[in-house]
Amino acid sequence: MAMVDRYKKSGGFVQLIQVIETCNSKKREQFMNIINEESPIWAEALNQKSLSFDKIVNWKADVLLDVVASVNSLAMSAALKSLSNEVLAMFLEKLSHQERRKFETYLQEANPNPNEIASSVLKIVSETRLLLIQGTLKADKIDLNLVIPEEFESMLERGEQRQAGTAAMEVTQSGFNAAASNSSADMDKLQKKVILLSKELQTLKQENIVMKDKLDKIKKIA
Repeated sequence: MAMVDRYKKSGGFVQLIQVIETCNSKKREQFMNIINEESPIWAEALNQKSLSFDKIVNWKADVLLDVVASVNSLAMSAALKSLSNEVLAMFLEKLSHQERRKFETYLQEANPNPNEIASSVLKIVSETRLLLIQGTLKADKIDLNLVIPEEFESMLERGEQRQAGTAAMEVTQSGFNAAASNSSADMDKLQKKVILLSKELQTLKQENIVMKDKLDKIKKIA
């Protein structure tokens, strides 16, 4: 069974997006390549609606405060180590003085290793996704692209069917175009032949006139 087919049931899209969001970058890339081959429409929807830590830290201040208050504090602190200084500064500016001070202290004192940082990033993404599923965070208040309507799987399947129909129409149209192109080419050949024959006929007429004149002169002499 194809990977996408397993998740075409009701609620399957959210399940698949949770799988994608909690994979490391290499595994995610492998999964997305498979999904894109099976269904470009599902791949596009997953790319649009999936969360990343970079997306989360760029949300508005009031949303970020809800996230920070709800997710694991130590994991969030470690995950911040993955950010560039510029993005980190922008994130801290959105927090209350107390929260900002707490994270700044951690960043100065703690030294998590790369695996701990990567694991913390995935944990924050996973916990934030749960906040969206539970309704603690409202996707439509954050980014309309994150909204996952009910029966979204059926909508995607209809999109696949339309895409398949469009592809079939394109193939048919391509056939018509090819036939028309061939017909046009044949017509051009016929027109060229007609022109050539007309020229040959005109030449024969001229030669016939010349021969007739010569014959008349010979008759007069005789």
